[in-house]
Amino acid sequence: MKKIGYLPEKTKEKFYLHVREKAILRTRARLVESRVDIGTLSDEELEIIIADEEDRLIGEYKTKGIFALLALLGLSWF
Repeated sequence: MKKIGYLPEKTKEKFYLHVREKAILRTRARLVESRVDIGTLSDEELEIIIADEEDRLIGEYKTKGIFALLALLGLSWF
């Protein structure tokens, strides 16, 4: 996320807060699907899972950005 460095600090904070909140929701859903009790996990384990979700989200945003750009230019993969 090198390009985000050019944004104002307040905007970056909002972006990372949004990603963090969404990652926490996805983590909860993932744990419920796996039937894992959140109370049995340590803070460190939860942080690792949330960080993994954050990485996935940022990757999805990058991919969606590329597809949006291609659509705007009228290009496609096929």
